Amino acid sequence: MKAIASWVSPVLAGIMAFVGLLASSRAADSAFAVGGLLVFLGCVAYIFSAIGRHYDRLDAAH
Repeated sequence: MKAIASWVSPVLAGIMAFVGLLASSRAADSAFAVGGLLVFLGCVAYIFSAIGRHYDRLDAAH
């Protein structure tokens, strides 16, 4: 169950990243455009860190 839980939050972050890009593309002013891009970049950084944590745990097990 813990293995499934470690992949749920990156999937949700991917969905949030997509929503951030949608918000940025349909923004009426620059504040929403920049905000959407910041949400996207934050979610992508979180996904890469989750991948890194996963492989760090695999390396520590060996």
